[in-house]
Amino acid sequence: MKRKLYPVKLKKHRAVLSDILPYETPIIFSNRGFYEFLTNSDIKLENNDLLYASKNGIEGIIRIIFGIHDENRSIQNGRVKNFSSYSNLISIPFSYKIAHKVDDFRHLDIVHPKNQLMVSEFYNEYKDLILYFCNKSPFSIRYPHKVAKCYYFKDRTHYKKLSFLEDIEKFEQNDREYESLKTYFVYKSYNNIHKFYESYKYHRCEKKYNFLYKFDVSKCFSSIYSHSISWAILGKKFTKRILNKDKETFGYKFDKLLMDLNYNETNGIVIGPEFSRIFAEIILQRIDLHVLRRTEEQGLKHKTDYEVFRYVDDYFLFCNDEHVKDLVIKEFRLALQEFKLYLNDEKNLKYEKPIITEITIAKDQIVRFLSKYVKYKVTEISNEEEDEGNAEKDGNIYVSSNRLITKFKIIVKQSNVAYKDILNFTFSVLHKKIIKILIDYEEIINKRNKERTLVKAILEILDFIFFLFSVSPRVNTAIKVSKILTVLIKLLRKGGFVNRDYKDLVFKKIYDNICFLLNKYKTSIHFSIESLYFLVLLKELGKEYWLDKEALAEYLRWDIIDGTVSINRDLNYFEIIVILFYIENKVRYNNLKSALEEHIINKYTGINNREFEISTELSMLTLDLMTCPFLDNVFKEKLLSFYGVTDISTISGFRSRWFVKWKGFNFENELESKLGQEVY
Repeated sequence: MKRKLYPVKLKKHRAVLSDILPYETPIIFSNRGFYEFLTNSDIKLENNDLLYASKNGIEGIIRIIFGIHDENRSIQNGRVKNFSSYSNLISIPFSYKIAHKVDDFRHLDIVHPKNQLMVSEFYNEYKDLILYFCNKSPFSIRYPHKVAKCYYFKDRTHYKKLSFLEDIEKFEQNDREYESLKTYFVYKSYNNIHKFYESYKYHRCEKKYNFLYKFDVSKCFSSIYSHSISWAILGKKFTKRILNKDKETFGYKFDKLLMDLNYNETNGIVIGPEFSRIFAEIILQRIDLHVLRRTEEQGLKHKTDYEVFRYVDDYFLFCNDEHVKDLVIKEFRLALQEFKLYLNDEKNLKYEKPIITEITIAKDQIVRFLSKYVKYKVTEISNEEEDEGNAEKDGNIYVSSNRLITKFKIIVKQSNVAYKDILNFTFSVLHKKIIKILIDYEEIINKRNKERTLVKAILEILDFIFFLFSVSPRVNTAIKVSKILTVLIKLLRKGGFVNRDYKDLVFKKIYDNICFLLNKYKTSIHFSIESLYFLVLLKELGKEYWLDKEALAEYLRWDIIDGTVSINRDLNYFEIIVILFYIENKVRYNNLKSALEEHIINKYTGINNREFEISTELSMLTLDLMTCPFLDNVFKEKLLSFYGVTDISTISGFRSRWFVKWKGFNFENELESKLGQEVY
């Protein structure tokens, strides 16, 4: 019987769900509430006019998000038309840091809600041109190919794939089917660079060429000159000739959009969102084509004398001699310089046959050693009287964290790789291994003493997992670790799996390791997104594992002197929402919450009206605090007074969710959604 195909209806503002936020954000944060607001209120931006459905309470929301007041509004057929000046479109993005290298951080940006609407409108209007300009280079191996259509087969296989035991798909990739849309466009050809290493193209090039050279663009996104999008589309000389006369072109509008959402900056673009990668892709495709033409003029033929593959801003050059390599890289240097971009010479690498990277070698060894040392050894007990296929099973498991750690360090050393380059992969393999162990255990669950050996193995595996994470903490690895921990927490809570004492042993191990990590983070100058994941995860263990007031204050680097709590550093939006989410209305944290409320008020004090209108951080924070069930109306009224809004009831009751899911939060579901947004 042929399986049915069910379309999922997707609305105009779907880019807000898929292409606007960085991946590295707290687990309780998403754009789903804001997307529902745009859709349900039928928000549109036409030239300088903002159009929206007339609803009770919406005017205060419009003032907070768009900085627009009532003097220029008109109502026609139940819709409001409100004039917005050009200055209303400019904003300051919310910038924050994530761990990147040892003692180094990477800046990421979240753009203002009103600019998110602008990006969505831009996608909707120019999606065909985006596809056109991103489908020109023969070098690119990750580029938008077509607008994603979201279909799924409603059958048993489909539902099996949605179970917690299965890996969910990470990317909207050509010729694949999905239930929920993860990217606005379908991408060719690889959703992960490591898939390229294992591809036919890669192996074909190894047969054909003797050398592989890897190089990349230095600080690509922070160096891109926003005006260069027009150079890439129309040509630099032509663009300069028609300066200020090209305001209706795609290039000008894309440039203008990225300037508006980045406080009119032209040097560098916001880092993190997918639309920034698309912006860079258009420019890099033009550079690719220039290099292709220049090498042809000098007698080199692509796919004969050399082959180039580009994954975002990483290049892979296959060739047979140094002369060809030097010529091709020289042309890339010259072409990049035309766009104020440069190669990162410190990261140039050369590989000779057999062309295999250090990471590929390490991954192969990791799979082998985990398959050997992390498994349940299941055996069948032969019994001639038993029917064939119904033989009784027995099994045993032994895991040593010390042996795992030692073996892993040997692989890292021998392969000459960095921890950060293989931890994501390692945690993915470990997740599958743990699932297999638990499935095997279920088959022999009634055997004597099996609980003890299983739990002992889990405790050893947890020591190994937290060791790996602690040596190279990253947000993406925190997400992978959280996935493993939620599986364990869920199954150990399952009745009949293990007894309560054994469950508590595992929960205590998780709690102790998280506390160790939080204690480690208290010495950091900057807050860490990954530590916020573990703070939220502590709630999943239950009230027996709440941090005491002093321990939480110590992690947050707040001082408690004679019972008085003082906050001596500026807390950003992410810290505030996660702390509120954790402490809720728990009596033990009353002093901490009072200090936090005072800190929030001080954050607003002294800021002029113009800053309120353009600050991404304050706009998102205000909306989320209006729906926070752990704050009273007196406090909320104080915040709204800064915006000149007095009707607290309509604002706080307008929506139950903006960016933070305060109520009905399900860690496992949110984690699945987060994992589905991973793009690298």
